[in-house]
Amino acid sequence: MSRGGRFDFDDGGSYCGGWEDGKAHGHGICTGPKGQGEYAGSWSHGFEVVGVYTWPSGNTYQGTWAQGKRHGIGVESKGKWVYKGEWCHGFKGRYGVRESIGSGAKYEGTWNNGLQDGYGTETYRDGGTYQGQWIGGMRHGYGVRQSVPYGMAAVIRSPLRTSINSLRSEHSNGTAIHPDIPAGSPAGSRGGFVLTMHSDNDLLSTKNKKKGIFRRSLLSGLKLRKSESKSSLASQRSKQSSFRSEAGMSTVSSTASDINSTISFGEVETDLSVIEDDIDATTTETYVGEWKNDKRSGFGLSHRSDGLKFEGEWLSNKRHGYGCTTFPDGTKEEGKYKQNVLVSGKRKNLIPLRTSKIRDKVDRAVEAAERAAAIAKQKAEISASRTSHAKSKSEVAETAAQKAQDEAQLARITAKEFSPSTQHPGNGQYVKKHCFSISLLTTD
Repeated sequence: MSRGGRFDFDDGGSYCGGWEDGKAHGHGICTGPKGQGEYAGSWSHGFEVVGVYTWPSGNTYQGTWAQGKRHGIGVESKGKWVYKGEWCHGFKGRYGVRESIGSGAKYEGTWNNGLQDGYGTETYRDGGTYQGQWIGGMRHGYGVRQSVPYGMAAVIRSPLRTSINSLRSEHSNGTAIHPDIPAGSPAGSRGGFVLTMHSDNDLLSTKNKKKGIFRRSLLSGLKLRKSESKSSLASQRSKQSSFRSEAGMSTVSSTASDINSTISFGEVETDLSVIEDDIDATTTETYVGEWKNDKRSGFGLSHRSDGLKFEGEWLSNKRHGYGCTTFPDGTKEEGKYKQNVLVSGKRKNLIPLRTSKIRDKVDRAVEAAERAAAIAKQKAEISASRTSHAKSKSEVAETAAQKAQDEAQLARITAKEFSPSTQHPGNGQYVKKHCFSISLLTTD
Protein backbone atom coordinates (compact mmCIF):
# COMPACT_ATOMS: atom_id res chain seq x y z
CA MET A 1 0.00 0.00 0.00
CA SER A 2 1.31 3.47 -0.92
CA ARG A 3 2.50 5.73 1.85
CA GLY A 4 0.96 9.15 2.24
CA GLY A 5 -1.84 11.14 3.72
CA ARG A 6 -2.85 14.65 4.63
CA PHE A 7 -0.86 17.10 6.70
CA ASP A 8 -2.35 20.41 7.86
CA PHE A 9 0.03 23.29 8.56
CA ASP A 10 -0.36 25.83 11.33
CA ASP A 11 -1.11 28.66 8.87
CA GLY A 12 -4.06 26.85 7.33
CA GLY A 13 -2.24 25.38 4.37
CA SER A 14 -2.00 21.68 3.72
CA TYR A 15 -0.24 18.91 1.85
CA CYS A 16 -2.16 15.90 0.68
CA GLY A 17 -0.47 13.10 -1.24
CA GLY A 18 2.36 10.64 -1.13
CA TRP A 19 5.48 11.02 0.98
CA GLU A 20 8.65 9.24 1.90
CA ASP A 21 11.02 9.83 4.80
CA GLY A 22 8.91 12.77 5.91
CA LYS A 23 9.05 14.50 2.53
CA ALA A 24 6.56 14.93 -0.29
CA HIS A 25 7.14 12.14 -2.78
CA GLY A 26 5.07 10.73 -5.62
CA HIS A 27 1.99 12.79 -6.45
CA GLY A 28 0.35 15.36 -4.26
CA ILE A 29 -1.04 18.85 -3.78
CA CYS A 30 0.34 21.52 -1.50
CA THR A 31 -1.74 24.62 -0.73
CA GLY A 32 -0.97 27.89 0.96
CA PRO A 33 -2.56 29.57 4.00
CA LYS A 34 -6.32 29.00 4.34
CA GLY A 35 -6.22 26.62 1.41
CA GLN A 36 -5.22 29.31 -1.08
CA GLY A 37 -2.81 28.75 -3.95
CA GLU A 38 -1.29 25.46 -4.87
CA TYR A 39 1.23 23.27 -6.56
CA ALA A 40 -0.29 20.12 -8.01
CA GLY A 41 1.89 17.48 -9.62
CA SER A 42 4.69 15.03 -9.03
CA TRP A 43 7.27 15.28 -6.24
CA SER A 44 10.65 13.76 -5.50
CA HIS A 45 11.92 13.85 -1.91
CA GLY A 46 10.37 17.22 -1.15
CA PHE A 47 10.90 18.92 -4.50
CA GLU A 48 8.53 19.58 -7.36
CA VAL A 49 9.24 17.61 -10.55
CA VAL A 50 6.46 18.17 -13.11
CA GLY A 51 3.24 19.98 -12.41
CA VAL A 52 1.12 23.12 -12.31
CA TYR A 53 1.87 26.05 -10.03
CA THR A 54 -0.85 28.66 -9.37
CA TRP A 55 -0.14 32.12 -7.89
CA PRO A 56 -2.49 34.33 -5.85
CA SER A 57 -3.07 36.50 -8.93
CA GLY A 58 -4.22 33.53 -10.97
CA ASN A 59 -1.00 33.37 -12.98
CA THR A 60 0.21 29.84 -13.68
CA TYR A 61 3.27 27.85 -14.63
CA GLN A 62 2.94 24.44 -16.21
CA GLY A 63 6.12 22.50 -16.74
CA THR A 64 9.23 20.96 -15.24
CA TRP A 65 11.17 21.79 -12.05
CA ALA A 66 14.52 21.15 -10.44
CA GLN A 67 15.56 21.83 -6.85
CA GLY A 68 12.45 23.86 -6.17
CA LYS A 69 12.80 26.17 -9.17
CA ARG A 70 11.28 26.28 -12.62
CA HIS A 71 13.90 24.54 -14.69
CA GLY A 72 13.82 22.74 -18.00
CA ILE A 73 10.84 23.69 -20.10
CA GLY A 74 7.32 24.97 -19.56
CA VAL A 75 4.57 27.53 -20.13
CA GLU A 76 3.97 30.60 -17.97
CA SER A 77 0.69 32.51 -18.18
CA LYS A 78 1.17 35.89 -16.56
CA GLY A 79 -1.41 38.62 -16.98
CA LYS A 80 -1.83 39.21 -20.71
CA TRP A 81 1.43 37.51 -21.57
CA VAL A 82 2.27 33.89 -22.23
CA TYR A 83 5.83 32.56 -22.28
CA LYS A 84 6.58 29.20 -23.85
CA GLY A 85 10.10 27.86 -23.76
CA GLU A 86 13.10 26.92 -21.70
CA TRP A 87 13.77 27.78 -18.05
CA CYS A 88 17.00 27.90 -16.12
CA HIS A 89 17.07 28.03 -12.31
CA GLY A 90 13.82 29.94 -12.09
CA PHE A 91 14.36 32.32 -15.01
CA LYS A 92 13.35 32.34 -18.65
CA GLY A 93 16.12 31.06 -20.89
CA ARG A 94 17.74 30.05 -23.07
CA TYR A 95 15.26 29.78 -25.96
CA GLY A 96 11.65 30.86 -25.76
CA VAL A 97 8.71 32.87 -27.08
CA ARG A 98 6.69 35.40 -25.12
CA GLU A 99 3.51 36.73 -26.69
CA SER A 100 0.75 39.14 -25.76
CA ILE A 101 -2.70 37.57 -25.81
CA GLY A 102 -4.79 39.21 -28.50
CA SER A 103 -2.41 41.94 -29.72
CA GLY A 104 0.15 39.85 -31.63
CA ALA A 105 3.10 41.56 -29.94
CA LYS A 106 5.80 39.02 -29.18
CA TYR A 107 9.49 38.24 -28.74
CA GLU A 108 11.08 35.09 -30.12
CA GLY A 109 14.71 34.34 -29.40
CA THR A 110 17.27 33.84 -26.66
CA TRP A 111 16.92 34.82 -23.00
CA ASN A 112 19.16 35.18 -19.98
CA ASN A 113 18.07 35.71 -16.37
CA GLY A 114 14.49 36.28 -17.50
CA LEU A 115 15.28 38.98 -20.07
CA GLN A 116 15.88 39.03 -23.81
CA ASP A 117 19.57 38.58 -24.30
CA GLY A 118 21.59 37.49 -27.34
CA TYR A 119 19.64 37.34 -30.60
CA GLY A 120 15.96 37.48 -31.35
CA THR A 121 13.00 38.94 -33.20
CA GLU A 122 10.56 41.38 -31.66
CA THR A 123 7.21 41.84 -33.39
CA TYR A 124 5.18 44.90 -32.45
CA ARG A 125 1.45 45.33 -32.16
CA ASP A 126 1.23 47.03 -35.53
CA GLY A 127 3.20 44.25 -37.25
CA GLY A 128 6.56 46.03 -37.41
CA THR A 129 9.67 44.05 -36.45
CA TYR A 130 13.16 44.27 -35.01
CA GLN A 131 15.73 41.56 -35.68
CA GLY A 132 19.10 41.75 -34.05
CA GLN A 133 21.09 41.73 -30.85
CA TRP A 134 19.86 42.16 -27.28
CA ILE A 135 21.44 42.77 -23.90
CA GLY A 136 19.54 42.79 -20.62
CA GLY A 137 16.11 43.10 -22.23
CA MET A 138 17.05 45.95 -24.56
CA ARG A 139 17.97 46.22 -28.21
CA HIS A 140 21.70 46.66 -28.04
CA GLY A 141 24.37 45.90 -30.63
CA TYR A 142 23.38 45.64 -34.29
CA GLY A 143 19.95 45.11 -35.74
CA VAL A 144 17.30 45.86 -38.35
CA ARG A 145 14.07 47.72 -37.52
CA GLN A 146 11.37 47.41 -40.19
CA SER A 147 8.17 49.42 -39.97
CA VAL A 148 4.77 48.59 -41.42
CA PRO A 149 3.23 50.98 -44.00
CA TYR A 150 2.70 54.37 -42.40
CA GLY A 151 -1.05 54.22 -42.88
CA MET A 152 -1.26 51.04 -40.82
CA ALA A 153 0.92 52.48 -38.08
CA ALA A 154 -1.09 55.70 -37.96
CA VAL A 155 -4.39 53.86 -37.56
CA ILE A 156 -3.31 52.17 -34.31
CA ARG A 157 -1.38 55.19 -33.04
CA SER A 158 -2.55 56.08 -29.54
CA PRO A 159 -1.02 57.38 -26.28
CA LEU A 160 -2.73 54.46 -24.55
CA ARG A 161 -0.74 51.81 -26.35
CA THR A 162 1.95 50.07 -24.37
CA SER A 163 5.23 48.94 -25.81
CA ILE A 164 6.71 45.54 -26.11
CA ASN A 165 8.85 46.75 -23.24
CA SER A 166 6.18 45.28 -21.03
CA LEU A 167 7.72 41.92 -21.71
CA ARG A 168 11.17 43.19 -20.75
CA SER A 169 10.41 43.05 -17.03
CA GLU A 170 10.32 39.75 -15.18
CA HIS A 171 7.98 41.16 -12.53
CA SER A 172 5.97 43.75 -14.45
CA ASN A 173 2.89 41.77 -15.48
CA GLY A 174 2.61 44.06 -18.47
CA THR A 175 3.98 47.28 -17.01
CA ALA A 176 6.28 49.21 -19.35
CA ILE A 177 9.67 49.62 -17.73
CA HIS A 178 10.69 52.34 -20.19
CA PRO A 179 7.61 54.59 -20.16
CA ASP A 180 9.55 57.44 -21.79
CA ILE A 181 9.46 55.58 -25.12
CA PRO A 182 6.19 56.18 -26.99
CA ALA A 183 6.20 52.65 -28.30
CA GLY A 184 4.39 51.71 -31.43
CA SER A 185 3.47 55.24 -32.47
CA PRO A 186 4.45 56.14 -36.05
CA ALA A 187 6.83 58.86 -34.92
CA GLY A 188 8.16 57.03 -31.88
CA SER A 189 11.08 54.68 -31.76
CA ARG A 190 8.69 51.75 -31.67
CA GLY A 191 6.70 52.81 -34.72
CA GLY A 192 9.76 52.64 -36.90
CA PHE A 193 9.48 56.22 -38.27
CA VAL A 194 12.23 58.54 -37.05
CA LEU A 195 13.31 60.34 -40.26
CA THR A 196 11.91 63.80 -41.04
CA MET A 197 12.16 66.00 -44.12
CA HIS A 198 12.71 69.03 -41.92
CA SER A 199 15.01 69.64 -39.02
CA ASP A 200 13.57 70.02 -35.54
CA ASN A 201 14.37 73.74 -35.72
CA ASP A 202 12.20 74.15 -38.81
CA LEU A 203 9.30 72.33 -37.20
CA LEU A 204 9.61 74.33 -33.98
CA SER A 205 9.75 77.60 -35.91
CA THR A 206 6.67 76.66 -37.92
CA LYS A 207 4.73 75.68 -34.81
CA ASN A 208 5.68 78.90 -33.03
CA LYS A 209 4.57 80.99 -36.01
CA LYS A 210 1.23 79.21 -36.14
CA LYS A 211 0.83 79.63 -32.40
CA GLY A 212 1.60 83.35 -32.67
CA ILE A 213 -0.96 83.90 -35.42
CA PHE A 214 -3.57 82.06 -33.38
CA ARG A 215 -2.87 84.16 -30.30
CA ARG A 216 -3.07 87.44 -32.26
CA SER A 217 -6.39 86.46 -33.82
CA LEU A 218 -7.70 85.44 -30.42
CA LEU A 219 -6.61 88.63 -28.68
CA SER A 220 -7.94 90.84 -31.47
CA GLY A 221 -11.48 89.65 -30.65
CA LEU A 222 -11.20 90.19 -26.91
CA LYS A 223 -11.89 93.41 -25.02
CA LEU A 224 -9.85 93.05 -21.89
CA ARG A 225 -9.03 95.76 -19.41
CA LYS A 226 -5.31 96.44 -19.32
CA SER A 227 -5.02 95.56 -15.65
CA GLU A 228 -6.71 92.22 -16.21
CA SER A 229 -5.03 91.03 -19.41
CA LYS A 230 -2.07 89.20 -17.94
CA SER A 231 -3.92 87.45 -15.18
CA SER A 232 -6.78 86.52 -17.49
CA LEU A 233 -4.46 85.04 -20.05
CA ALA A 234 -2.57 83.15 -17.36
CA SER A 235 -5.88 81.86 -16.05
CA GLN A 236 -6.86 80.73 -19.53
CA ARG A 237 -3.56 78.92 -19.95
CA SER A 238 -3.98 77.34 -16.52
CA LYS A 239 -7.44 76.12 -17.46
CA GLN A 240 -6.15 74.72 -20.73
CA SER A 241 -3.28 72.91 -19.03
CA SER A 242 -5.64 71.57 -16.36
CA PHE A 243 -8.00 70.29 -19.01
CA ARG A 244 -5.15 68.56 -20.82
CA SER A 245 -3.81 66.93 -17.65
CA GLU A 246 -7.27 65.79 -16.59
CA ALA A 247 -7.98 64.40 -20.03
CA GLY A 248 -4.68 62.61 -20.06
CA MET A 249 -5.19 61.18 -16.60
CA SER A 250 -8.73 59.99 -17.22
CA THR A 251 -7.82 58.45 -20.56
CA VAL A 252 -4.76 56.62 -19.26
CA SER A 253 -6.51 55.60 -16.07
CA SER A 254 -9.36 54.04 -18.00
CA THR A 255 -7.07 51.27 -19.13
CA ALA A 256 -4.43 51.37 -16.41
CA SER A 257 -5.69 48.13 -14.94
CA ASP A 258 -5.13 46.45 -18.28
CA ILE A 259 -1.90 47.88 -19.64
CA ASN A 260 -0.35 50.12 -16.92
CA SER A 261 0.74 52.58 -19.60
CA THR A 262 2.47 55.78 -18.50
CA ILE A 263 2.92 57.51 -21.85
CA SER A 264 2.27 61.24 -21.47
CA PHE A 265 0.64 63.79 -23.74
CA GLY A 266 3.94 65.63 -23.96
CA GLU A 267 5.55 62.64 -25.62
CA VAL A 268 2.66 62.34 -28.02
CA GLU A 269 3.03 65.99 -29.04
CA THR A 270 6.69 65.32 -29.78
CA ASP A 271 5.65 62.52 -32.09
CA LEU A 272 3.47 64.85 -34.13
CA SER A 273 6.58 66.29 -35.77
CA VAL A 274 6.68 63.48 -38.30
CA ILE A 275 3.14 64.26 -39.42
CA GLU A 276 4.49 67.57 -40.73
CA ASP A 277 6.08 65.61 -43.57
CA ASP A 278 2.69 64.44 -44.88
CA ILE A 279 3.90 60.87 -45.27
CA ASP A 280 2.10 58.70 -47.80
CA ALA A 281 0.11 55.86 -46.24
CA THR A 282 2.08 53.22 -48.15
CA THR A 283 5.50 54.50 -47.05
CA THR A 284 7.69 52.25 -44.95
CA GLU A 285 10.93 52.97 -43.10
CA THR A 286 13.87 50.71 -42.32
CA TYR A 287 16.78 51.31 -39.98
CA VAL A 288 19.87 49.13 -40.30
CA GLY A 289 22.74 49.73 -37.93
CA GLU A 290 23.85 50.12 -34.32
CA TRP A 291 21.64 50.20 -31.22
CA LYS A 292 22.48 51.21 -27.68
CA ASN A 293 20.14 50.97 -24.68
CA ASP A 294 17.12 50.23 -26.87
CA LYS A 295 17.63 53.19 -29.23
CA ARG A 296 19.30 53.92 -32.54
CA SER A 297 22.73 55.10 -31.46
CA GLY A 298 26.07 54.82 -33.22
CA PHE A 299 26.38 54.46 -36.98
CA GLY A 300 23.50 53.39 -39.14
CA LEU A 301 21.41 53.86 -42.22
CA SER A 302 17.71 54.70 -42.22
CA HIS A 303 15.69 54.97 -45.40
CA ARG A 304 12.10 55.37 -46.39
CA SER A 305 10.46 53.78 -49.38
CA ASP A 306 9.69 57.29 -50.71
CA GLY A 307 13.41 57.99 -51.15
CA LEU A 308 14.26 59.86 -47.93
CA LYS A 309 17.49 58.48 -46.46
CA PHE A 310 20.08 59.28 -43.81
CA GLU A 311 23.52 57.70 -43.51
CA GLY A 312 25.71 58.62 -40.59
CA GLU A 313 25.77 58.96 -36.82
CA TRP A 314 22.80 58.58 -34.48
CA LEU A 315 22.08 59.25 -30.82
CA SER A 316 18.85 58.26 -29.08
CA ASN A 317 16.89 57.85 -32.32
CA LYS A 318 18.03 61.20 -33.73
CA ARG A 319 20.60 62.24 -36.31
CA HIS A 320 23.53 63.34 -34.19
CA GLY A 321 27.07 63.67 -35.51
CA TYR A 322 28.22 63.66 -39.12
CA GLY A 323 26.15 62.30 -41.95
CA CYS A 324 24.26 62.81 -45.18
CA THR A 325 20.51 63.14 -45.74
CA THR A 326 19.19 62.37 -49.21
CA PHE A 327 15.74 63.74 -50.07
CA PRO A 328 13.17 62.14 -52.38
CA ASP A 329 13.99 64.66 -55.14
CA GLY A 330 17.65 63.60 -55.10
CA THR A 331 19.04 66.68 -53.34
CA LYS A 332 21.26 66.23 -50.31
CA GLU A 333 21.96 67.81 -46.95
CA GLU A 334 25.25 66.88 -45.36
CA GLY A 335 27.39 67.98 -42.47
CA LYS A 336 27.23 67.83 -38.70
CA TYR A 337 23.92 67.28 -36.92
CA LYS A 338 23.00 67.91 -33.34
CA GLN A 339 19.70 66.40 -32.11
CA ASN A 340 18.32 66.26 -35.68
CA VAL A 341 19.44 69.83 -36.51
CA LEU A 342 22.15 70.53 -39.11
CA VAL A 343 24.63 72.80 -37.31
CA SER A 344 27.41 72.92 -39.90
CA GLY A 345 27.62 71.85 -43.52
CA LYS A 346 25.38 72.23 -46.53
CA ARG A 347 21.63 72.37 -46.78
CA LYS A 348 19.88 71.28 -49.95
CA ASN A 349 19.91 73.74 -52.84
CA LEU A 350 22.56 75.87 -51.13
CA ILE A 351 26.32 76.23 -51.64
CA PRO A 352 28.34 72.98 -51.55
CA LEU A 353 30.62 72.00 -48.72
CA ARG A 354 33.92 73.84 -48.96
CA THR A 355 35.55 72.78 -45.73
CA SER A 356 37.64 69.72 -46.48
CA LYS A 357 37.62 68.62 -42.84
CA ILE A 358 33.82 68.52 -42.72
CA ARG A 359 33.72 66.75 -46.07
CA ASP A 360 36.16 64.09 -44.82
CA LYS A 361 34.20 63.57 -41.63
CA VAL A 362 30.95 63.19 -43.54
CA ASP A 363 32.52 60.68 -45.92
CA ARG A 364 33.94 58.65 -43.03
CA ALA A 365 30.60 58.70 -41.24
CA VAL A 366 28.76 57.48 -44.35
CA GLU A 367 31.30 54.68 -44.83
CA ALA A 368 30.97 53.68 -41.16
CA ALA A 369 27.18 53.67 -41.51
CA GLU A 370 27.41 51.36 -44.52
CA ARG A 371 29.70 48.99 -42.61
CA ALA A 372 27.34 49.03 -39.62
CA ALA A 373 24.41 48.27 -41.93
CA ALA A 374 26.23 45.27 -43.40
CA ILE A 375 26.99 43.93 -39.90
CA ALA A 376 23.38 44.54 -38.82
CA LYS A 377 22.10 42.47 -41.73
CA GLN A 378 24.38 39.61 -40.70
CA LYS A 379 23.12 39.85 -37.11
CA ALA A 380 19.54 39.84 -38.39
CA GLU A 381 20.22 36.56 -40.21
CA ILE A 382 21.59 35.04 -37.01
CA SER A 383 18.50 36.31 -35.19
CA ALA A 384 16.26 34.61 -37.74
CA SER A 385 18.00 31.31 -36.97
CA ARG A 386 17.63 31.84 -33.20
CA THR A 387 13.98 32.78 -33.72
CA SER A 388 13.32 29.53 -35.55
CA HIS A 389 14.91 27.55 -32.72
CA ALA A 390 12.89 29.47 -30.12
CA LYS A 391 9.68 28.63 -31.97
CA SER A 392 10.54 24.94 -31.90
CA LYS A 393 11.22 25.14 -28.16
CA SER A 394 7.85 26.82 -27.62
CA GLU A 395 6.18 23.82 -29.28
CA VAL A 396 8.08 21.48 -26.97
CA ALA A 397 6.97 23.64 -24.03
CA GLU A 398 3.34 23.14 -25.02
CA THR A 399 3.87 19.39 -24.85
CA ALA A 400 5.53 19.77 -21.44
CA ALA A 401 2.59 21.87 -20.25
CA GLN A 402 0.17 19.13 -21.24
CA LYS A 403 2.29 16.63 -19.35
CA ALA A 404 2.21 18.93 -16.31
CA GLN A 405 -1.58 19.09 -16.49
CA ASP A 406 -1.74 15.31 -16.60
CA GLU A 407 0.52 15.08 -13.56
CA ALA A 408 -1.61 17.65 -11.76
CA GLN A 409 -4.68 15.58 -12.46
CA LEU A 410 -2.98 12.47 -11.03
CA ALA A 411 -2.05 14.53 -7.98
CA ARG A 412 -5.71 15.45 -7.46
CA ILE A 413 -6.77 11.81 -7.77
CA THR A 414 -4.09 10.79 -5.26
CA ALA A 415 -5.11 13.56 -2.86
CA LYS A 416 -8.73 12.40 -3.03
CA GLU A 417 -7.67 8.85 -2.21
CA PHE A 418 -5.86 9.95 0.95
CA SER A 419 -8.44 12.56 1.92
CA PRO A 420 -11.82 12.42 0.15
CA SER A 421 -12.84 15.77 1.64
CA THR A 422 -9.76 17.55 0.25
CA GLN A 423 -10.57 20.62 -1.84
CA HIS A 424 -8.01 22.83 -3.55
CA PRO A 425 -9.36 26.06 -5.05
CA GLY A 426 -6.08 26.88 -6.77
CA ASN A 427 -5.64 30.57 -6.02
CA GLY A 428 -4.03 32.59 -3.29
CA GLN A 429 -0.60 32.45 -1.75
CA TYR A 430 1.44 29.33 -2.19
CA VAL A 431 2.94 27.97 1.03
CA LYS A 432 6.56 28.96 1.64
CA LYS A 433 8.08 26.00 3.43
CA HIS A 434 6.90 23.30 5.76
CA CYS A 435 8.07 20.17 7.50
CA PHE A 436 8.15 18.11 4.31
CA SER A 437 11.10 20.27 3.17
CA ILE A 438 8.91 21.33 0.24
CA SER A 439 10.77 23.99 -1.71
CA LEU A 440 8.57 26.72 -3.03
CA LEU A 441 8.43 30.01 -4.86
CA THR A 442 6.98 32.93 -2.92
CA THR A 443 6.37 35.52 -5.66
CA ASP A 444 5.16 35.52 -9.24
